[in-house]
Amino acid sequence: MGGGRAGRVDGELAAESPAALRASLRRIGLQVIDARPARRIAFDRGGLGRWLAPLVASLRRHARMRRVGPKAELYDSLATMLEAGLPVVDAVTTLAGSGGGGGGRKGSALRTMLVEVREELRDGAALDEAMERHSWWFEPAEVAMARAARASGELPGVLRALAERHERSGALSAKIVGALTYPAVVCCVGVGVVVFLSIKTLPDLVGILRDAGIEPPRLTIAIIAVGRGIVRYGLVGVPLAGAAGAGAVAAGARLRRSGWRVPGLLRRLVPGFARRALLARAWTNLAELVRTGVPLVESLKITAPTVSGWLGGSLASGLERAAGELERGASFADSLADPAWFDDECRGLIAIGESAGELPEILGRLAARTHRSATRAIDRLASLLEPAVILTLATLIGFVVMGAVLPILRLQRIV
Repeated sequence: MGGGRAGRVDGELAAESPAALRASLRRIGLQVIDARPARRIAFDRGGLGRWLAPLVASLRRHARMRRVGPKAELYDSLATMLEAGLPVVDAVTTLAGSGGGGGGRKGSALRTMLVEVREELRDGAALDEAMERHSWWFEPAEVAMARAARASGELPGVLRALAERHERSGALSAKIVGALTYPAVVCCVGVGVVVFLSIKTLPDLVGILRDAGIEPPRLTIAIIAVGRGIVRYGLVGVPLAGAAGAGAVAAGARLRRSGWRVPGLLRRLVPGFARRALLARAWTNLAELVRTGVPLVESLKITAPTVSGWLGGSLASGLERAAGELERGASFADSLADPAWFDDECRGLIAIGESAGELPEILGRLAARTHRSATRAIDRLASLLEPAVILTLATLIGFVVMGAVLPILRLQRIV
């Protein structure tokens, strides 16, 4: 619970109904001022829900990716308390009382989730079972690792490994966002300059020229048309683009489920830094799942959805096909048949790990190597984007300036 004004306590508590909540609070001497249900996302699997399922799965993956930081802190805190000998229920209760270490809206959502997990643990559920019921927070790979750790008695170590994995993943995501933020800001500035001049300054100059019977420059007319088009159709284009993207996600997921395979040329168009980041995520998940005792086939099936989406859909398909080949008796190295994702060096290392019985160690080394490679690729991307964006902005501003200067030069005829 968190403190509010003097004499007032704000917090969250799981209950079957508002009446049951008020009764339980009155029993401990609290008077209820306001009680509202915590927001939860419900989804109907029938009818339209079947068609929206891929979009909801994509949103769920996006929500889990945005919560990497809070989850890293959560796993680290849980591992520390469990290593100190605190029971799981007491550890989750402590974190729920402190808000889970988060702040703002994310902290509120984390506290709500922890309160619900605490009540589920008190009702006799295991930690992995409680995690499985919160799919907007926990990936299937995390649930499988927690389940395997419960069976082996290594839950603190697995939670520590999950915390470290999320910290690495968060650092890599931050580098990608940092590399792309500068170009995005520059593009917004350039578009803003074009729009401002095209609707404020250039129309006045063109009007003066036409009043004087002088033909305006075509470049100026084109810039005005572009700016007005952005103003007129921008608000409509954004929702349409979002709807088209959502439709493409749903259609792509249904095609992939029906057995359609992305052409090799399209698979090779995935940017190098994104390819390495997705592979690092896949190898890390596989290494941790296999190390905790999850069978390799099940590990592949669990890992595949964590890398699906626009860029990783073909990688997810490759992992699912590898699981099918393994079930039919093929070796792991031979089942990784997509050269767009798995090169000869990768398959050779996995073959060595299989023959030596050191597959988890080999997968861990592949994950570390691919993570380093992704970091270097992102650094190279950032170093190339900055001069390219500056050159592009200079060219854009140059066209806009010429569009403003040419009418001024023609105005000399009037003078």
